[in-house]
Amino acid sequence: MRTKVRAAARVLGVAAVAAGALAVGPVGNQVASAAPLACTAVGNADGTVSAFTLYDNTGYSGSCITFYRYGNCTASTTDTEGLYNLNGWGWDNRASSVHTAHSCDIRLYDARDCPSSGTRSTWIDQSADLRLGSINWQNRASCVVIS
Repeated sequence: MRTKVRAAARVLGVAAVAAGALAVGPVGNQVASAAPLACTAVGNADGTVSAFTLYDNTGYSGSCITFYRYGNCTASTTDTEGLYNLNGWGWDNRASSVHTAHSCDIRLYDARDCPSSGTRSTWIDQSADLRLGSINWQNRASCVVIS
């Protein structure tokens, strides 16, 4: 009798593990996780808000880094409200998707001394895939300007 109970418990345990695996099964080429990935934070202090988050992979996935600033950005893209050389944080030529927050838009540059030189992107609010239009920005950005 004990053997049958143990065997039934093992079957139920395997079924529970299998059901759990289905609940967090594959999504595209990646496996969904139960908890969101914690991003590296730059400038996160009392009174700051997130401006933008860069992700290693398309679809807002993989390793990420979030840049913070004091206050929301303005609705206009005619002013510069921040400048970030990504090399200083190990993100030079690394980003594949981006999400902005608090009314911020970003412009990517492929040179570290932006906005003085380099090719620039259009203004981006968010992009799950930085292969934008005729210029592929995936793994190309070296500098970010926010407005």
